Amino acid sequence: MGTKKITLKTKLVGETVVVEVTDTGAGLPEDISDKIFEPFFTTKEVGKGTGLGLSISYGIIKDCGGEIKAATNKEGETYFSITFPVEDVE
Repeated sequence: MGTKKITLKTKLVGETVVVEVTDTGAGLPEDISDKIFEPFFTTKEVGKGTGLGLSISYGIIKDCGGEIKAATNKEGETYFSITFPVEDVE
């Protein structure tokens, strides 16, 4: 599998902050991509996880006016894009 790596990039696009997180894992299977933000959804064995991490993250991001999306990029890695509106700072 090689070296495991997480890449984090941030950028300002207009009045939106974009955070991009990519890992070198196996990618996100299409058959679960529409379920990963649901509470208690997990791909782990019974007793090995609750499936709450991404749903809690989703809720926090939404509460802050943001959005999160997940996909597999062209290299086959899992890719998360998180956007937040820029607040007026004066």
